[in-house]
Amino acid sequence: MPRGLPRATVAESLRLAGLLLPRGHLARGRDPLRSRALLADLETRYGGRPVLVRGLRGPALLVLSKRDAVRVLCGRETAFLPAVDERPFSLPTDVLRPAFIRVAEQEAAGLTRGTLGHAQVDAAWQRVARRCVYGDGAADDVELTRLLEGVMRAGRRRVSGRRAQRRREILSGRYDARIIDHLRRAEPGSLAGLIAETPQPESRGLMQAAFWLMGLSCTAAGLTQTLALLAAHPAHRRAARADSGHLRACLREGLRLWPPLPVLSRVTVTATDWYGTALPVGTTVVVPLAAHTRSPRLPYADTFSPEIWLDGTAADEWWALPDCDGVRLTLAVGTAFLGAMLREARPMPAGRLLSAHRPLPRVIDVSRLRVRMRPPRRDSAPR
Repeated sequence: MPRGLPRATVAESLRLAGLLLPRGHLARGRDPLRSRALLADLETRYGGRPVLVRGLRGPALLVLSKRDAVRVLCGRETAFLPAVDERPFSLPTDVLRPAFIRVAEQEAAGLTRGTLGHAQVDAAWQRVARRCVYGDGAADDVELTRLLEGVMRAGRRRVSGRRAQRRREILSGRYDARIIDHLRRAEPGSLAGLIAETPQPESRGLMQAAFWLMGLSCTAAGLTQTLALLAAHPAHRRAARADSGHLRACLREGLRLWPPLPVLSRVTVTATDWYGTALPVGTTVVVPLAAHTRSPRLPYADTFSPEIWLDGTAADEWWALPDCDGVRLTLAVGTAFLGAMLREARPMPAGRLLSAHRPLPRVIDVSRLRVRMRPPRRDSAPR
């Protein structure tokens, strides 16, 4: 095989354009799994080598193999950094976990009757996110979440010009001002309180608080997906109700099937060599996470398989490592949120979007998911 990096054609680059947007800017419905056939073809054609794709801001490197994904995201090289500064300073979040779990259980208490859609789950979870990050004083600050959504939506748009730029600045300014107000309260028992106790510039604390809220907020879809999957798979629902470890595995599986961040990106900060081709500083490196978690090489790619998180099957996959405080905390709080619902209700299917008898869809519109919450059978108590 010749050395060097292959280049995607203009047509292929256009089809892959949605993958080249910065982290968190992927528009709803523009999931990389829609391009899975093209990604699989590129991987086969070039033996798994990364492919140079033409982007709006110059060429980007599209990582297709497990080996190269590990190099970019999990290796010891310091050549790859996030497109924005996401490196957190150390916070002793474990001391807050019991309080956060209580918050999750309290907010889930209103989701145990009737037919639930994503709107209800999302509203309750956003209260959890605001209370965990900024304290109970932010519980009802729906405007904070609305501004966060506006900032992310503005970033997704490719509209240029002075007017669009001005709108983004106004939204970001209003969002930052609201965060600063909550940070200054530094409510005890919240992440804001921990940030206030950790010496760092105010701008750094502002950024970290914003990332924590964004990270928790985007998990809402995964919770709705997991609830719908449990409704469609009675055996796993019963196991999850009896065992919190199994429930945690179900949540991780819901996040694997439809990741909240389908694409991860890094930027080279030093010149790097790829198969004989030197990439200059500032090159974007894109890892289509959803295509890796649903890769055709995985026998469980398109099925709901919580057991892979319990029997060691997923242990060797780079995307299976919860290697940061945010992931570990989110999994703990999310599991408690779902567990509180399962103790008081039995989720049942309300529609045919998901089924235990056919492969799961590659792309899902979470707003279409519905679950009927019925009283649980009392023949087996949850542990």
